[in-house]
Amino acid sequence: MRTRPLALLLAACTACGVGPTGVVGAGEPARGFIQGTRLYFVQHDRLVSVSRPEGPLEAAQAVELLADGPTAKERERSFVTRLPKNMAVRVNDDGFALDRGVSTLVGGRWLPPVSRLSRMATGQLVCTIAAATAAKRGVDVDDVRVTAPDKGQVRCEDFK
Repeated sequence: MRTRPLALLLAACTACGVGPTGVVGAGEPARGFIQGTRLYFVQHDRLVSVSRPEGPLEAAQAVELLADGPTAKERERSFVTRLPKNMAVRVNDDGFALDRGVSTLVGGRWLPPVSRLSRMATGQLVCTIAAATAAKRGVDVDDVRVTAPDKGQVRCEDFK
């Protein structure tokens, strides 16, 4: 007796009338709405995106947060910065320039201005600026080109 209701249930489920279809194009994959700001720090010698609740921010504001370094929780997760403490930088959505005429007071000492950045420090700035600009324009980070000193126009993916 029990097999008859099961057989009817199986027959009803397989005869729903919907036939198989081919692949249906639906456009590009969905991109989630990113709230806050993405900053790029270094973790195990790789650039890694960190999300902060502030924002979305302009590129210059995001770089100010980046210059403050990782939070205590981020440091616990092995995030570090390669940005020099005596770095003075001018930032806009299209890029950044080192301000080579500004000395910086660090730990009670005036340090000379930074004239060059390491590849990793440049990548932190490029990716952070690209992320802020991308959020503002509603595009992907790697679609944004940033002008960097001595490098010309580069993308975040050039540093990964």
